[in-house]
Amino acid sequence: MSGMTSLRLLARSVVLALAFVTPWLAASCGGSSSDKPAPSSAGSGGSAGAPVKSDPITCGSETCKPLSLPFQSNDVPPCCTADGACGLDSTPLTQYGFVFAEACQATHQPGDADANCPPSPDLMIPTDGGTVMAPGFLGCCRAETHTCGYLMNKFGGIVPLDPPLGCVDSAPFLDGGTPSACGAGGASN
Repeated sequence: MSGMTSLRLLARSVVLALAFVTPWLAASCGGSSSDKPAPSSAGSGGSAGAPVKSDPITCGSETCKPLSLPFQSNDVPPCCTADGACGLDSTPLTQYGFVFAEACQATHQPGDADANCPPSPDLMIPTDGGTVMAPGFLGCCRAETHTCGYLMNKFGGIVPLDPPLGCVDSAPFLDGGTPSACGAGGASN
């Protein structure tokens, strides 16, 4: 991997950390009246700066719940995928340069952690006193494409995501790069 690609991956991991963690830190520190809710497909209402909470929705015969994280005041709203399965709305990530082919990312995407697939770069989480490093997402092998992805089941390797996304496509994080092939006889752990 070239130095420029590594730098781009690191920069994108910083942005991803900002998208997921900054609301946690602000909420855990009391936040401020200037905090704005993340973009959401949930209905608007309430006062400016109020937390955005999403209600569960029904997709087919399943009830799909939003992603709520400790210390985060806003939910990631649920959505229905094109085939009617439960998903999470990735639209808020587009402002940070992460654009999935499908905005509604299915939860529980199949794939296993794979030592042959690189993890995402460590996440750099800005704080009032500097920066905290957190482990990135494990590399995984996507079951349907046999390409490397990122296992988005735990943030920072510690905080469980509920519902988990599973093994997501890594292409949105590779700055135009192509995910490596894996599986089909490759070592999985």
